[in-house]
Amino acid sequence: MLDSALRQVPLFSQLPATALESLADSIGRRQLGSGEILFHQGEPGLECFVILEGQLEVITFVHGDELRLDVYRPGQIIGEMALLDRSPRSATVRALEAADLVVLGEEAFKTLLSSNPELAMSLLRSGTTRMRNTNQRMIADLERKNAELLAAYEQLKAAQSELIRLNRLEEELAVARRIQQSFLPRTLPALPGWQLAAYSRGAQAVGGDFYDCIELADGHLGLVVADVCGKGVTAALFVALTRSLLRAASQAPWIFQGRMVLDAESVLTGALWLVNDYICREHADSNMFITLFYAVLNPASGSLSYVNAGHNPPLLVTDGGASIHETDAGALPVGIMPSQSYEVLRTSIGPGERLVAFSDGITEAMDVAGEPYNDERLHAALRANAALETPALVATIIAEVDAYAAGAPQADDITLLIVTRAA
Repeated sequence: MLDSALRQVPLFSQLPATALESLADSIGRRQLGSGEILFHQGEPGLECFVILEGQLEVITFVHGDELRLDVYRPGQIIGEMALLDRSPRSATVRALEAADLVVLGEEAFKTLLSSNPELAMSLLRSGTTRMRNTNQRMIADLERKNAELLAAYEQLKAAQSELIRLNRLEEELAVARRIQQSFLPRTLPALPGWQLAAYSRGAQAVGGDFYDCIELADGHLGLVVADVCGKGVTAALFVALTRSLLRAASQAPWIFQGRMVLDAESVLTGALWLVNDYICREHADSNMFITLFYAVLNPASGSLSYVNAGHNPPLLVTDGGASIHETDAGALPVGIMPSQSYEVLRTSIGPGERLVAFSDGITEAMDVAGEPYNDERLHAALRANAALETPALVATIIAEVDAYAAGAPQADDITLLIVTRAA
């Protein structure tokens, strides 16, 4: 009997007998032979699995080379993150030996979590531990590569024979840059009556800026622009941590906030509270913080609820570009004060109006004389190009900033997100 097999798994051992029997009727079973693939990276994630017998390895590929990320054993659940954030599979999973699995679809997974809050907390702790361990491995690996790269540059001055080693390390850092770029949305949502366009570029091989568009319940859309203090590898890893936590807490609030139905503003403040609390608690000694603008847009009405955690105030462009004003400022940046509360501010985007969110890499871009591009030039560029479609406007603003700073090195990461409502 499947319910007897489930009872031997710690994840299900505390479920009441009736709940376990009901669950056993709604789930499936799958067997894998040694070397058989459970799912491939990039596939839709429509179900998760609990291992009854056997071991599975999690693998990915870099430059065609196979890289093992983890090994899962009996009693563990695998593939659940795809159900939480509805993202494609982030890696490939293959059986190391003959394996017997329980298959949980989305409804069965929700039923399992709602019937056993302790199990939900156990999954949260397990996911958090895996994320922490993965981040620690990434930090150690990227910092090691960065140190080797710097050492190679010094050795190159004395020995040209080190050039081959240097090129190899540069390739590895380029892989890190491509991995970070994958955290940005591949495509932006297509909303009737709206245009969205965005751009982000790091000042170094890896950067500390990011933007995101998070599809929420009831057709709402989360809009995020953030800037981690500092640059380089450490900032890039905090980007990965912040973006992952924020997206997961926004798209699965029943796991993180304990209720099945939450209004958009509660999702917004709850997600920010969780990210801030985690960073303050787990990474206070790093002295890292994140300025962040997070807004929830109702496309039907144009209403915008938002929190500005120490970020550059986004701009509302109205009257065909004739009027530009800043949205209100708000709370402290994320990661500074534990138990920080976040006040939700409200505005709206009317027909023909735009929201322009950006990082300070735009306004503080320096020319060769050390003079910043500044807010006035940005406002002037928005007015002069108000008739452009949104993608063209983003490209034009970035081109103007680059032209202004021509000949000067890029001092900071650059990010720009523009949202336009049709007239």
